[in-house]
Amino acid sequence: MQKIDLIKIYKRKTALVVDDYPDMRGSIRRMLVNFGVETVDMAANGEEAIQRCEEKHYDIILCDYNLGESKNGQQILEELRYRNLLRNTSLYMMITAETTRSMVFGALEYQPDEYLTKPFTQGVLQKRLDRLVLEKEALYEINQAMDQLDFERANALCDQYINASTRFEQKCYRIKAKCLYEKQRYDQSREIYQKMLHERSVDWAEIGLGRSLIALGELDQAEALFEKLVDDGCLSLEIYDHLADIRNRKGDVAGAQGLLEKAIEISPNAILRQRHLAEISEDNADWVRAEKAHRRVVKLGAHSCYEEPENYFKLARCISTQLRESDVKDSRRLRDAEDVLNRARRRYSNNEQVLLQSEIINATVYADAGQLDESARRIAALEQRIERAARPPAGLFLDVVKTYRALGQHDKATAILKDLAAKYEDDEAVCDAIDRLAEEPLSRRGKEQAIELNREGKVLFADQNYQQAIGLFDQALKHYPNNIAVNLNLLLALVKEMSSSGASRRHVERCDQLIKNIDHMDSGHTLYERFTVLRSHVDKLRAAAH
Repeated sequence: MQKIDLIKIYKRKTALVVDDYPDMRGSIRRMLVNFGVETVDMAANGEEAIQRCEEKHYDIILCDYNLGESKNGQQILEELRYRNLLRNTSLYMMITAETTRSMVFGALEYQPDEYLTKPFTQGVLQKRLDRLVLEKEALYEINQAMDQLDFERANALCDQYINASTRFEQKCYRIKAKCLYEKQRYDQSREIYQKMLHERSVDWAEIGLGRSLIALGELDQAEALFEKLVDDGCLSLEIYDHLADIRNRKGDVAGAQGLLEKAIEISPNAILRQRHLAEISEDNADWVRAEKAHRRVVKLGAHSCYEEPENYFKLARCISTQLRESDVKDSRRLRDAEDVLNRARRRYSNNEQVLLQSEIINATVYADAGQLDESARRIAALEQRIERAARPPAGLFLDVVKTYRALGQHDKATAILKDLAAKYEDDEAVCDAIDRLAEEPLSRRGKEQAIELNREGKVLFADQNYQQAIGLFDQALKHYPNNIAVNLNLLLALVKEMSSSGASRRHVERCDQLIKNIDHMDSGHTLYERFTVLRSHVDKLRAAAH
């Protein structure tokens, strides 16, 4: 292409330069004007950059990574994508003077179109930008269709480019495979990735193939592929996320946690991965690691589009859980939780629902810290505010349930959960949260899973496969920790195993924990007689274990 033609393309483009140093902003602006760009706006920080993008569409965004105390370049890119303010037809180039490992991996995780290290000359910038601008121009129609979520049209346009054997043929295959994946045509996306890999090994095709295999349920093949990528030193940390997903699906929660920890060690500033690690660590009952991840989420959220009150609430709940499970009620930990909740109140001082929910969680913290009278006083003082609250979210009531449960007021907790199950019967996420707290499944999906769980358990008990039954119900308990039937089935499996193979102190201690979980059961409960029988068996096995 002639230089004059490239200048004409630049002439049609709009650009935004984001840098906290005026001299640098001016220097980059002059370079862009020399390339032919006539409209070049500037922003000195992240907030200003987001505001500019809200007001106007830009074809080219050149953004410094380090912008002082405001959002960094990675967080700007993250928010632009989250809010659909950055089109596929646009390009985003990250510019930075930093070369630390965590920064580089963090920036690359969000896949900017280009990454340029300071200092650089006009010639270096133009060479990189020319290539990107020409590609965006050539594939404009395809990217426009992607912006409109018209994957069928994007797919058809890719076929036209591929048949014409253009220089962007491989890029078109990559987009086509993505379109097919988004349309849930996983067999076809797998075929394209395999075709690309047959020609030459490229990381994006390996990762795409692995994702397609996961979607098709072929977990073993996907696992082997991602493990090979790790061994080969692939720089994309996405592979750890997919491996963790596979391990978690297979019931290896500890393995999933370990993989996420490895990725976070390399790139600690990925807020969504930190959030996922916190959740996995909680499933694995590793509360110390969960707290560390939650704290990181709160810190990273300060300038992120993922900043929300729930980040603070999850951290406070995590500390509260540790207080509940500890024999020593450390007043310093109670103050830690209160400090987190006070930070949430200051951050969202004008949000009445946040203020109310933080007070409810605070009442739970006091109960978990063993200060039951203070907890009861606090929740009683909040009951009228809860009744008057305008359209409170389900999460607020779930925290009320936790407080009542911590105070031993199980009837009140159950009544709220039943009411929530009726109101949110079509909300899968809320129903899952309800069933996690409930003593019996209340949602339609929870009831179906309970039936299937009991069916599998009966088969294992009939075959005297008690070890596998222990694994089955132990895994179920991680999802439904308060479910009385699951607790009792795991208790039965442990008793059967010890009766068959001999009593062990480890199994007896596990039984004691299960008994403690459901010791509040009323004598009128339909499962109470079964509970008393199993508890007497545990007493006998305890004596044998010693």
